[in-house]
Amino acid sequence: MSQTAARGTQRDDDAARNGAVVSPRRLLGALREVALIATRAHTPSEVALVAATQVCRLLVCDDAVVRWWNADRERLELLADTRPDRAGRAVDIARGEGAVGIAFASASPVVVEDYARWEHQVSSSVAVGSGVAVPMLLQDATVGALAIYSRESRRYKETEVQLLALFAAQVAPVIEAALLRIASQRETNRVEASDRQLRDMLDAALDAHVVMDAHGRITGWNAQAESMFGWSRDEVVGKELADTLIPPALRDAHRNALGHYLKTGDGPILNRRVELDALRKNGITFPVELTVAPIGTAEGPSFSAFLRDISERRQVDEQLRRLALHDALTGLPNRLLLYDRAEQAFAVAKRAKATVALLLMDLDGFKDINDAYGHHVGDVLLQEVSIRLRKGLRESDTVARLGGDEFAVLLPDSDITGAFATAKMLRASLDVPLTIEGVRMPLGSSVGVAVFPEHGEDPLTLLRRADIAMYAAKRSGAGVALYQEGSDLEGAARLGLASDLREALKDGLLQLNYQPVIDLATGRVCIMEALARWNHPRLGQVPPTEFIALAQRTGIMPNLSSWALSAALNKSRDWQTRGIAVAVNMAVSDLSDPTFPDRVRAAIEEADVAPAVLHLEVTESGVMSEPEKILTCLERLRDIGVRLAIDDFGTGSSSLAYL
Repeated sequence: MSQTAARGTQRDDDAARNGAVVSPRRLLGALREVALIATRAHTPSEVALVAATQVCRLLVCDDAVVRWWNADRERLELLADTRPDRAGRAVDIARGEGAVGIAFASASPVVVEDYARWEHQVSSSVAVGSGVAVPMLLQDATVGALAIYSRESRRYKETEVQLLALFAAQVAPVIEAALLRIASQRETNRVEASDRQLRDMLDAALDAHVVMDAHGRITGWNAQAESMFGWSRDEVVGKELADTLIPPALRDAHRNALGHYLKTGDGPILNRRVELDALRKNGITFPVELTVAPIGTAEGPSFSAFLRDISERRQVDEQLRRLALHDALTGLPNRLLLYDRAEQAFAVAKRAKATVALLLMDLDGFKDINDAYGHHVGDVLLQEVSIRLRKGLRESDTVARLGGDEFAVLLPDSDITGAFATAKMLRASLDVPLTIEGVRMPLGSSVGVAVFPEHGEDPLTLLRRADIAMYAAKRSGAGVALYQEGSDLEGAARLGLASDLREALKDGLLQLNYQPVIDLATGRVCIMEALARWNHPRLGQVPPTEFIALAQRTGIMPNLSSWALSAALNKSRDWQTRGIAVAVNMAVSDLSDPTFPDRVRAAIEEADVAPAVLHLEVTESGVMSEPEKILTCLERLRDIGVRLAIDDFGTGSSSLAYL
């Protein structure tokens, strides 16, 4: 490493320790290290350990852990742990066990700022102060979890959690592809083991054996060579090897190398494994791995060559490279490749004093379609959208899928006027409803625009500001919006509000208001509905829709729900003798948490009230987001004796069968 590169790496490390944003090049470098080891690792743990080590270098933490889901055993198995002494850390854990298990079960980040005060049982006896766990997703399926730990309790910035989630999203398909490659390689090794003598000779079994004399003529040819090249022994022995097995473009180089060796004894490829193209009898070229060794014979020097067809391995390696840089569902470039192309475009634009535009598009109504028709229809829709977005763009433009229903479009050498024209063209391409399984599905979109270098000089900043502009477009209904200077303050305010919400919960500054529900038949109050309210000391009343959404995004929701349950049940003791129940609204994240029914039971027992006093409400759209998982949770709550209600039924697209 050069001194300049070393200083750059040191600056990035110092920036990470000080909480600064990690540079895209640093992130790309870390992910490339993982992709590189994936092409040659012998076990998936080798890939996972590199991923854990790299994330420790990117973020402020002491240790990192990677766990992978074993569907047969229904356990999260430990793939990698950066601590040299692993005593005390569980080899495998169950879904929902510890922060890692909860992140896996809920498919959302879990932030623990102080394990000593954490309400859940930890999955390890290792002493840690704090940590963050994020799920590892593969085509919307949770396949594992990645966690970082610090020995001291500390707060984690939202940018740190986002960076960890981004890293996990990029690493998951690489580990999956490595698992496939390693399984294939193990099967190959099993077959090769049958020829132990050949393995001892070259430390790897190769399929074909060819012997060539000093004149370049073939003198030895085994059955594997016949199968690989298509020539029988009688057809090929005595022919010049260059004219038979080597593609025309490489023949002169072969003859020159043979002459050089016979004169000097120097052969650059001798006793080494090299990869090159070979020629079959039918004229088709294919890649081989070749090992050549000089041998002495009574007739003079000869050369013994062992060759293996590596066509399948090349395909696997290409698949690994593609998985690391492309979205598996649509085939579009992913976030990593977008960042790489953006950096290249920025470098060209700096030299030419030009501008580069970045568009961020979000599909309006996609979640409703997913809920109504299922994820398979949503997948087909995303594939059709990706086809439409590619049409009409220049060869130099890049369309990338960032995840979910978010797409980004990189427009090199484009100004604001050109960016708006392209954004309107892309939105117009989605105006024609898509027809999937005979159903016409209208689809809208919102687009945010940010321009290099005016709005940012690195991909992360430009994408973040395009995201801010996109939400401005969505709120205003304009469809397309340009980033406005100062809009970032809204994001900073949200971060500060999350910290205030944690403090308010800890200090008891939230309160419940109660809204009576009247039985029209009797005219009597039958239920008191608990409504959370937050009177912020500086901002005044914060709307529930805002602070509840904030709690869900920042991992505060379990604490907020537990507080609401406890406060409402304690209040219900005053009404129990009058036959008045208490109703509490629950978030989807609560019902996706396998520990939630146990928390409800504990709260009922602590308040010393009958389970039927508690009515839990969840929205229809919430149930339909993950019907199987949430219905399982509702059944457990029903068994406890809690009353359940579906709120806003009929506003979505669920089936009466679920009701």
